[in-house]
Amino acid sequence: MEKPNLLITYDMQSTRESKEEVLRVLGRVREENPQFLRSQARGIFLVVTSLDSREITRKLTQLCREEPENFWYTYNYVPIDIWASSELEEMEENVKKLAENIKKDETWRMTVNKRFYNKYHTQEIIEALAKYISGGKVDLKNPQKIIQIEIIGKQAGISLLEPRDIFSVSKVRYK
Repeated sequence: MEKPNLLITYDMQSTRESKEEVLRVLGRVREENPQFLRSQARGIFLVVTSLDSREITRKLTQLCREEPENFWYTYNYVPIDIWASSELEEMEENVKKLAENIKKDETWRMTVNKRFYNKYHTQEIIEALAKYISGGKVDLKNPQKIIQIEIIGKQAGISLLEPRDIFSVSKVRYK
């Protein structure tokens, strides 16, 4: 089975409407047949797309700027590069691989979102993973790269993104 390459947060009081919204807006950016995989966490869709998930989020950002009324029930669209176990050692290995793409002159930050995971505090995870990033300099406000960790129970979605790769409806709508 394919792994989801897009994580979408939505209003968990409106699951049906949220799914219809995702199908509608993905159709607007030419993703005709997304697959929704079961997520352990309410309020999260895990979606397999046939298109590049970064291209999708950039197009959705543009669509939201032009027609914000298309987005009522969904909140954030995050591309996922790698799915791994949420065991710290496996997350470390994957962060090491992705961190090779952070250049010495680039700035970065790490964002960790946890659901159904109490093994470590967020700060402990960041400290454990950040030591494997040798390139660049930390910039929490305006980084050039973002190491995004989305933990859902025993799974972790890990990505190396540019800020423009993450589509946040509220950031676009209220900017």
